[in-house]
Amino acid sequence: MLDKYPQDLVQELLRLWPLVAPGTALPASGCRRLPEVEALEELVSTAYLVSQMREEARGLRFRLMLCEPEEVDDDGCGEPLGLFTLRFTEPRPYNQYELLKLGPSIDYNNSLIGVHWRRGEGLHIWGLIHTGSRWMHVIHGGSKQATPLPPALGLNIVGAGRIIVCRGVDILAQLSGGRIIAPSTNVFRSQWVARRFGRVRDELSAMHACNPRRERGVWAAIDPAFIPALYLEFFKHVISTVRRSGHGGTIISFPAGMDELVAHDNPYIDLKYRFEEDAARNQLRSIVLGIMEELASGCGRLYGADYQAGWKDYATLKTEGLAMLDERVFKFARFVARLTGVDGAVVTTEGLELIGFGGIIQGAMEMGGMVARALDPEGRRRQVERVESVGTRHRSLYYLCHKLHDALGIIVSQDAKASVVTFIDDKVTFWDVNPIDFA
Repeated sequence: MLDKYPQDLVQELLRLWPLVAPGTALPASGCRRLPEVEALEELVSTAYLVSQMREEARGLRFRLMLCEPEEVDDDGCGEPLGLFTLRFTEPRPYNQYELLKLGPSIDYNNSLIGVHWRRGEGLHIWGLIHTGSRWMHVIHGGSKQATPLPPALGLNIVGAGRIIVCRGVDILAQLSGGRIIAPSTNVFRSQWVARRFGRVRDELSAMHACNPRRERGVWAAIDPAFIPALYLEFFKHVISTVRRSGHGGTIISFPAGMDELVAHDNPYIDLKYRFEEDAARNQLRSIVLGIMEELASGCGRLYGADYQAGWKDYATLKTEGLAMLDERVFKFARFVARLTGVDGAVVTTEGLELIGFGGIIQGAMEMGGMVARALDPEGRRRQVERVESVGTRHRSLYYLCHKLHDALGIIVSQDAKASVVTFIDDKVTFWDVNPIDFA
């Protein structure tokens, strides 16, 4: 497989960015026209080269956006969230030297370099855009709404040769390690993951319907998609926290019925630290039921019993109870993530009930063993690989999924690479999990 470079990323961008609405000569709704291909290649290749440089021994991480200053907050919605621009009195040329010098002045989490393109004049840096850090919830998980940005082309330079291409806050593709990663391989959008979430959703929905505090004719309904969305945000936060720890870790979940197997002595996994069976180890379920109750009563009072409350309401409804429950969700996610700091796996049920941690898998896939790298969300297209290039942590998880086909593992290596592992059809299969998968 040939390595990919900035020109290849530009071609992928042109494919993903709808320039013209079908059957018309107008830009698709909400989409900005891109400049000429030569300008795009200059924009991306210059950023790519700078990503591999160092400024006074410092590596560079920065973001830039191709837009006009007046486009940043043309509707005024961003100003209350701290979105604003600072223009230079004179535009600066867009080149390696300017990016190398400007990069260290930019807080990657909070600011962007503003760039515009003019026919006959080329690319220039016009100033800085302050966005705040809420956009990070797209990657790290969270219920807060991202600060609105114009649907303009953005580049996030996250490391040497690593560039993420965005439209506003929406991530489109990533160039990393000579590969272009697009959302088409996002395992979290697969039907089989949805089915696993579906069992948890049905259980929680049934418990919510039996809530003794339910006020008939007053409570709003809960959108069935809300529970899987909340659990996905929880997983985002867990994986991102483990990634940032620099230690790596493994989380294994078992469906209902199998938790009894691993909660006691068994030939598959030895748990060093086991939790007692009480409400505390299943507190995420209690928190989510509390959120559903708060949403149902709050939205019912505002919009009536016929209203269906969903993720947007969760992000915007301002009640003290909901704010406290939201904080507990992500505190618990960080708690689970930190348990991976102990050697061995964190073991949970499908509904994220904590069985224990420090789990040592009793065996490892042989070096000559074969696994499959999934090339699509469902694992229908796969590339068979030997396990020789991975360490003991990966080979142990592969072995467990080979023995227990219903097990699902999430593994983060020390270099922050993450994978989802399970048994599909006739083979242990893994999916690479990248930041783009959370967008």
